[in-house]
Amino acid sequence: MAELQPHSRSNTPSLAPPLRRPLEEDHAPAVSSPLNPNPDAAARSRPARAPPREQREKRDTLKKREASANTRGNTPNPKTKHERPSAPSPMRYSIPEPKLPDYEAPKDGIFASHEPNPIFTPDGQAELKKPVDHAWNKKGYRYTNCVADPHFRHKQFYRQSDSRPFGPRMSHEDCDKWFHFDDSASIITNEKGWRMGRGNVVAREGRLYYEVRILKGIPPEGPAVPTFTQTGQPVAQPHIRMGWARREAPLDAPVGFDGYSYAITDLRFETMHRSRASKIYKPLPKGARSKHAKSRPPHGKLSPVEYVTDLDVREGDVIGLEIQLPSLSLHRKVVEGIYNPAVDIGDGFDSAPHSSGPKDPLNMDKPLDIIRDRIPVPYKGNFFFEQLDYVATKPMEGYSDRGPTPKITPSPNHEDASLRSLPHSSIKVYKNGKEVGIAFENILAFLPPASAPSAQAGARVGFDDGMVGYFPAVAAFCGGIAQVNFGPDFWCPPEEILNYSDDVTMVGSDDVKAIPEGRKLRAIGNRYKEQIAEDVVWDIIDEVDFFNQDGGWEYKGEIDHGISAGKATPTARGMGSGLDDGIGVEVGRRY
Repeated sequence: MAELQPHSRSNTPSLAPPLRRPLEEDHAPAVSSPLNPNPDAAARSRPARAPPREQREKRDTLKKREASANTRGNTPNPKTKHERPSAPSPMRYSIPEPKLPDYEAPKDGIFASHEPNPIFTPDGQAELKKPVDHAWNKKGYRYTNCVADPHFRHKQFYRQSDSRPFGPRMSHEDCDKWFHFDDSASIITNEKGWRMGRGNVVAREGRLYYEVRILKGIPPEGPAVPTFTQTGQPVAQPHIRMGWARREAPLDAPVGFDGYSYAITDLRFETMHRSRASKIYKPLPKGARSKHAKSRPPHGKLSPVEYVTDLDVREGDVIGLEIQLPSLSLHRKVVEGIYNPAVDIGDGFDSAPHSSGPKDPLNMDKPLDIIRDRIPVPYKGNFFFEQLDYVATKPMEGYSDRGPTPKITPSPNHEDASLRSLPHSSIKVYKNGKEVGIAFENILAFLPPASAPSAQAGARVGFDDGMVGYFPAVAAFCGGIAQVNFGPDFWCPPEEILNYSDDVTMVGSDDVKAIPEGRKLRAIGNRYKEQIAEDVVWDIIDEVDFFNQDGGWEYKGEIDHGISAGKATPTARGMGSGLDDGIGVEVGRRY
């Protein structure tokens, strides 16, 4: 009987480890290959050298870095070389040197009485006259007074100036041609349909306030609706609208006509934006019972509100308007598309350069460039800077479409820069010193590129000229008369302004926490002196810039041969017929 064969244990692991082939055994191919370039057995048998170890970078501990950042945060590192940020320069034009009379102070404007019957205020104390031969802002051009100055040789000898009366007031140039003013330019009227005028001060950030007194409008007593004659013809009733407007808002329309202005009406005391009326409202505490709810920032959730109704603005009433705008650093984040609501929680004044709060690395090192492309032109014995003004854009025209329902909803992160709204912005309304409520929230942004001049006319897009923002604006209808007060001595000041004037903050006190200037309620008239200082600073900066472009101290006053000896003085393009010769001719060339 054959012996039984044991079962195969090929799949069963053996207790003894398998023998490994010795390394000396040569199985290398005779010919090298890309995967085995060295078939030499002796070379393969030698142990491979380990790659050289990289030198570790010695770093400080986290606590040491934090301590160094706190103690030496303001100390520059001499080993680090920061590149100087490059900024564009204003355009330069080939213009002849000014004549001797051009260095004289600007002449006062001419004002003419209304014909055939002069216009007086209701008390008969002041006559309202119409400006004559003024360079009005129109046709996409903006005009500001200038005068020749020998200290600005590289800046083509001209610097910015102003006209009488000096101080915060309604602007003679930035109004409709049918406007009439008193001697102080604080009382205005218009005998035609709706016409608008803006002030000479602008709000760019912070909280600013001004007042409007109705001198002639809805009567103190009687019906507020228009009356009719015996033949059934309506009798035109004077009206006044007041608010805030940007430079793109048309002057031959009332405040609140399009998306570039926000207004308060005298009839029914309503808000007006894009020619759509709404109600002033008072926010109520969360959970309060109310018949009305309104979506409010920051999350757009419905919140209980109380609408203000059954009110009119009549003769003798004083309406106060407060605008609140975030800091320019936060504003730049919005228009540049880097605003993040999860990170940028505050209004930006805690991280502003002048505050003691934490600094914002995204805006601290960025220069605030003010570029003013303008050329001096003569008009009626005076010189004016002419520049291409900001104009309405296509997206804003679509937003201002007065259809039954709004088609576009602005937001801080809208894809179009002109339709981005500003967080922590609002307009409040006061009546005779008492706060009435909120008129608007989430106001539209205005810094370029949200505001843009006409590129077809040759303007450079994307530059801030320092005067873009929201201006106090008043519109009159059929003889309405209003008086503005830009402060600081208000007729009916809010309690907050009175508290600021009464309180005295001790310097160095730990108990009193300093309030940032951007959160204090100030008079819009304070911006007048600030604007003068800004104009002086930027005129000097432009002069230094052109001085360096001309060779610095090596400049010896060489005459540009591109300017012929008989070249005529440039003429204004934006004025109508009857100005100077050469209307419509390009005003100078760029170097």
